[in-house]
Amino acid sequence: MTMCQKSSISNSRKWAMYIVASSFYFYDFILKLIPSIMMENIIKRLSISTEEFGYVELSFYAIYTPMQLLCGPLLDEYGQRKILPFVIGLCLIGSMISAVTTNYTVYIIARLLIGMGSAFAFVTVLKIASEWLPEKIYPLLAGLTTTFGMLGGIVSESIAPLFNKYDQIYFYSIIVVIGLLLLIGSIIVVKDREDHEQNGLNIRLILNDIRQIISKKQVLVAGLIGMCMFAPIQIFVPWAISFFSQDLGVNELAGGNITSMIFWGACIFAPILGWIAGKIEKKRRLLLFGNILSLIGMTMILYSAQTNIWTSMLLMLITGIGVAIQPLVFVYSSREVDLHLTATAVAITNFIINLSSLIQPYVGKQLIEVSEQVYSLESWRNALCIIPIMLLINCLLIFMLKEIKYDK
Repeated sequence: MTMCQKSSISNSRKWAMYIVASSFYFYDFILKLIPSIMMENIIKRLSISTEEFGYVELSFYAIYTPMQLLCGPLLDEYGQRKILPFVIGLCLIGSMISAVTTNYTVYIIARLLIGMGSAFAFVTVLKIASEWLPEKIYPLLAGLTTTFGMLGGIVSESIAPLFNKYDQIYFYSIIVVIGLLLLIGSIIVVKDREDHEQNGLNIRLILNDIRQIISKKQVLVAGLIGMCMFAPIQIFVPWAISFFSQDLGVNELAGGNITSMIFWGACIFAPILGWIAGKIEKKRRLLLFGNILSLIGMTMILYSAQTNIWTSMLLMLITGIGVAIQPLVFVYSSREVDLHLTATAVAITNFIINLSSLIQPYVGKQLIEVSEQVYSLESWRNALCIIPIMLLINCLLIFMLKEIKYDK
């Protein structure tokens, strides 16, 4: 396998590749959050219960999470130039099906297609960053990549609820147009640093890559830490609009604006904390700081008496600032492997992080309906208390990480 020289590609082309891949991650985040922002719309349209809605949420992650085990090796062995346009295409097909179907099973299939394509989004960005951009700014780029995703979350929670009064096809039409632009951009801009032209599908090679990574304790611990730190977004956000609407008596748009503050916190502070991480040696302190912030924020959101929107927005912002340092776990895991296996290390870390999605049906089952699509506050707390418990345990897990010194 031959390597292209970095000098043969202009700096503008390298950054264009990063921007296209990061934009797909932005797009992926919107697709991921569609059920949460259109929860009541989807329940009515498909004529399903909250428990069945939990499986709508789970269907995305049911394919997204295990695909993390494969997307890293596939990117490492066969390159992003071939794979990125294909997976964007899967998201497009899934979005088009979601726009027109009223059948529960077909909608689940569409979510599976979107989940399969989305599985490659975050890993592709960090693969391109590790191959084409300076090593010393990798922590910053990990944080900046998170910013792209969080911007997708902000758009989802603040703007997308405006479409709830209309048929979903209007919202999905915009989604499809964005996907087509990304597909064209990926075909024109993205290039591999390694020569993958002669690579045929080799299952043994892929399994060997996976085996090498999962044998590394540092990668596994980093994944568990990331899973706990990402729980406020992974577990809470899909239910947050309904939670705040019922807890504070606000409409869906106001609930979405409150929820969006977690993304604003992560969006603004992820690159800042990533830059700081690149400058200091004891990076675990940043992870612990972020974890404690999220723990405080989530505990107060669930258990304090919320009397106004502004307090809730502040608590969500604090939680988001805590989540902003979570991308640092990918620095810990990627430093354990050779450059060639970076995508596999990132993907397996991301696989572990997304295992928390398996909790979604449990959350839906715990909600006790007191009237049509209105649930008791006690059942909300019983369903979501798993989040502060995970963050509390995480304070111990962080000290199991082996400290690293990132090359300057």
